[in-house]
Amino acid sequence: MGPRTWPDDWAARRAGDGCVFCAWERPDEDEHGLRFLAGAAADAYLQRRAPAPGYAIVVFRGRHAADPIDLTLQETAAFWADVGAAARAIYAVFGPCHLNYQILGNAMPPVHAHLVPRYLDDPSPERPLAEAVWAAAPLVPEDELRRQVAALEAALT
Repeated sequence: MGPRTWPDDWAARRAGDGCVFCAWERPDEDEHGLRFLAGAAADAYLQRRAPAPGYAIVVFRGRHAADPIDLTLQETAAFWADVGAAARAIYAVFGPCHLNYQILGNAMPPVHAHLVPRYLDDPSPERPLAEAVWAAAPLVPEDELRRQVAALEAALT
């Protein structure tokens, strides 16, 4: 086994010590995105910096859970129902050909899913988006972001 590469505070992060998601008051908007879904178990936020139009994050709420296996069966069902509602709205508004559902948690362990729309002209067909695409993700203009959120909210009803 090689030298340790994970952060020294990893066990504390998994335990929820100082968890920014848990301490977060879940505002309708923050520096990262705007909420378009307040579901039974999770909140969905359209992101201000998007590697693809419609990129969103769905964050489990209610308690700290570092991994999907930490959720009860009821929490799992409710979380994925909210992810599904957010995904259906993204399909309706943005029209991607596919969505990638990424649950990573390597930096921020609380359960959250990244919904990454994929389009027929994207630069990484049949693969995850390249790191360079993420690094170059443009900031969505504020008026356009608000228009997109309103369209997503309308698609949820």
